Amino acid sequence: MSNLTASIHTYLTTASASGFAGRVVTMRAQWRGEDNLLWRVDAGGDAAVIKLFLDAGQARGRRQFDGQQRFAPLGIAPAPLWFDRYPEGLARQVLIYRWAEGRAVDASNMDDLTALAMSVATVHNHDATAVRRISPRAVSLDYFWRVLAGGLTPTVRWLEAAGCPRLAELLRALERGAAAVVADALSLWQGAPPTPVHGDLRLEHALIQDSRALLFDWEMFGLGDPALDAATLLFHEASALGEAGRAHWLESYCIHADTPAIAARIDVYSRLLPLQRFTDLLAGLRQLSPSDRRDPDFRNNTAFLRQTLAAAGEAATANLLGAVAIPLDEIDHLLTDVTRN
Repeated sequence: MSNLTASIHTYLTTASASGFAGRVVTMRAQWRGEDNLLWRVDAGGDAAVIKLFLDAGQARGRRQFDGQQRFAPLGIAPAPLWFDRYPEGLARQVLIYRWAEGRAVDASNMDDLTALAMSVATVHNHDATAVRRISPRAVSLDYFWRVLAGGLTPTVRWLEAAGCPRLAELLRALERGAAAVVADALSLWQGAPPTPVHGDLRLEHALIQDSRALLFDWEMFGLGDPALDAATLLFHEASALGEAGRAHWLESYCIHADTPAIAARIDVYSRLLPLQRFTDLLAGLRQLSPSDRRDPDFRNNTAFLRQTLAAAGEAATANLLGAVAIPLDEIDHLLTDVTRN
C-alpha cells in the first residue's frame, strides 16, 4: 500500500470526522482524475468513493457535495456521505460518497441519450432558490462574451508581434462575427434567470443505472446558464455523438426542459464555442513558460497541436465567417518559434 493510500486508510478508520471510524475498511481500487485522486473502498459492507482534491478543493468539494446532496434523492447523482475541509492527517480536502454501480453511456444508444437528456433537464428545471452557489461557468451570454472578448485582444497583439498578421486579422474578423451574433441574440436572455447547472457535462461523467443517467463530478455545480451547460456537452462530445446523436439528445432535452427559447440559446453558444476553443489554444501557446517550451512531451506533440489548432480555426470560421482559409503557414511559424525559444 502506497504512503498516500495508507494515509487515506488511516483517515477513514480513525479520524473523528470519518463516518467509517472504527470499521474495517478495505481499499478496493485507485484512479486519478483531472485534478483529484480517487479510491474505491469497502467499509463494513458500505461501498464508497473517497475523492482527494488536488486543486481548489474547498470550493470544488463543497459544490460537488451540494450538487450530489440536492440530486441524489431524485436518483440522478450518487449519495454524498460527508465533506471534510480539514481532514486529519491529509493535506487536501476529501469528499466521500456512495459507490454507484452502472455502465458507461453508449453514445450510439438513443435510449441512453434520452436518459442523459432527461437527467440534465431535471437539473436545469430544479428550484433555483434552493441552490446557494454560483457556478464558475458563465451565467449568461453577455457574461460569456465579455470574458471571451477580453481574451482576444492580447492574443491578437501577440500574433502581430510574432509575425503572424494574417492569423491576427483572422482573429479580428472572428471577433467581429461573434460580436454580431451576440448582439442579435441578447434578447433571448432577457428575463431568463440562471438555473441550477451541472457545470461539467461529459459522457464520461455519467453512468446508466436502471434506465436512468447518474451524473458525477459536480465540481462546477451552481447557478448558471442551462443553454451553455447543454451546448458545452454537445460541443465536447460532437465526435462521439455524431450528427444523429447530437440531434436526438437535443430534441430529447428540449422536450423536457422548462427554459424558454432554450433551443435557440443553445444554437448561439454552439456558434461561439469553437471560437472559444481556438482562442484558448492560441492563448495557451502564448502563455507557455520556458520550461514548458523545453518539455520533450510538448516538442514531440507539435504535429498533433498543429492539427488541433487548424481544426479549431476551421470550426470557428465555419460558424462565424463561412468558408475562410486558415493561414497554416503562420500556425507552423508560431509552433516553430515557440519550440525554438
